[in-house]
Amino acid sequence: MLPVIAALDVGVLKALDLVKLLKDKVAGFKVGWDLVFEGGISIISEISRYGNVIVDLKLADIPYIVNRVIDKVVEKGACCAILHGFLYPSLPKGDRLYVLAKMTAPTLYDEVWERLVEQVRDVRGFVLPGNKPEVVAYVRKKVGCSYRIITPGIGAQGGRPGEALRAGADFEIVGRYILEKPDRVTEWAGLSSRCFNTP
Repeated sequence: MLPVIAALDVGVLKALDLVKLLKDKVAGFKVGWDLVFEGGISIISEISRYGNVIVDLKLADIPYIVNRVIDKVVEKGACCAILHGFLYPSLPKGDRLYVLAKMTAPTLYDEVWERLVEQVRDVRGFVLPGNKPEVVAYVRKKVGCSYRIITPGIGAQGGRPGEALRAGADFEIVGRYILEKPDRVTEWAGLSSRCFNTP
């Protein structure tokens, strides 16, 4: 499997066609609000038949609510979900949680991401910008192989295929770049995850 998570930022029918096409090539799929609103929560079950599913809801609520939502997406077949790091120190913990520490576009995270990486513990991993490989390298040096690092921002947002992986990411999250031309996934041939084999 290539160290790519395909971001299914398309309609339901196209998403299902793409997962069938990419199922033996990529490490997993990312499902967001758009697809869940269009296909209902059962779309997670459909897609999980073809590979690992990360649900990107960028949750931001009290731990009780976040855990209830995560229970529901995991019951439908997802491995995990993404939540906002700014919730710290009121973050739930556990292997089902990816913490967004810094975004691919300018935000207030730019002022706090280093503190988040230093203080957040007992989660599955961190979401970092693939279009900023220097951030990925910094975090990998800080956390070693204790946490997964997944990186959006490849292609349309300026990150080049393989650049975040070479900086220390485990997986690159790629949307439009491969959704428009699925054969571009071959650009990741020969590349591998830094520390983990599954997202």
